[in-house]
Amino acid sequence: MKQRFTSRQTSINSTKAPAVYSMKRAVEAMTGKKVVDIGGGRFDTAAEAARVYSAAVSIYDPFNRTPEHNAAVLAGSYDVAVISNVLNVIDSEAARGDVVRLAATKAAALLITVYEGDGSGTGRQTADSWQENRRTADYMDEIAAALPGWNVARFGRLIQATQKR
Repeated sequence: MKQRFTSRQTSINSTKAPAVYSMKRAVEAMTGKKVVDIGGGRFDTAAEAARVYSAAVSIYDPFNRTPEHNAAVLAGSYDVAVISNVLNVIDSEAARGDVVRLAATKAAALLITVYEGDGSGTGRQTADSWQENRRTADYMDEIAAALPGWNVARFGRLIQATQKR
């Protein structure tokens, strides 16, 4: 599904890693693992931060990385997939589902965070991008719907999904 708004301008973590890379539960899930960051932006701060706990992060981003880079990342195999502050910048439930399903094809464990914006639940255009303004809990049903046969649980601002065994 094509997104109406690109997220090229939402890649802002040039000096610090996204918050998920310092959340205790997420760090425990990533320690010593191969991680793919879906929509990870144009900066490598996530990979740099994760090296501290021996996680090897590869970043896939169709708006901020080259097609060759993205193809090489998608060809890899991973233990954990991260979707950090990506779903909140997509205005289509179908496209959000596509992102979640892509992550699920790459790893048996997903770590998802969203930027809640103003928390109003009313999505709106921001410059040349989109902001859903939804709370983390408000994504649970659509993530679960995109991942039949998975356990989906929320821990504060972190959503963790794992394949049922």
